[in-house]
Amino acid sequence: MFTWQLDDELALTFLQPDMATELYALCQQNREYLSQWLPWVPFVQRRDDTATFIRHAIEGFARGDSLTTAIEYQGELVGVIGYNRIDQNLGKVTLGYWLAERWQGNGIIGRACQALIHHAFEEMGMEKAEISAALDNEPSRAVCERLGMRQEGVLRRAERLGDRVVDHALYGLLREEWLQQRDA
Repeated sequence: MFTWQLDDELALTFLQPDMATELYALCQQNREYLSQWLPWVPFVQRRDDTATFIRHAIEGFARGDSLTTAIEYQGELVGVIGYNRIDQNLGKVTLGYWLAERWQGNGIIGRACQALIHHAFEEMGMEKAEISAALDNEPSRAVCERLGMRQEGVLRRAERLGDRVVDHALYGLLREEWLQQRDA
């Protein structure tokens, strides 16, 4: 199993079928919290749904159009992060993530996003990284801003979350902007 150790506390691990039970349990424990921001949560009804998600993630990686990893913090599975989409034609990656509520506020998502952005620009030769977040998802929007991303616009009526339809703020970071930040 591939594990990318980011620091003493944090690692990203390529999703494996044997993670389905633990990942399903984490989703269930955080169902109410995650449902505020993620449209797929209500559809995860059984462990098999999580196993199917993992299988699709592995297939997406094999095709070269996505990369999904488990987030491990202090040896515990706490969420998922990855490139939801890798567009080789445009040289762009779209990051997506979720983190169990209990682990919010530890800088986990920021550090994981920094690592993936660094990898996208340095290892993959990408030209842009982007993240989309619901307008009222202030924690995710703050992550984007701390990463030095620019809000590029608002996608109106972008996603249905339960009984509401939300707008999304679209954030982007270009390779040259990232290089300037890195070298400052």
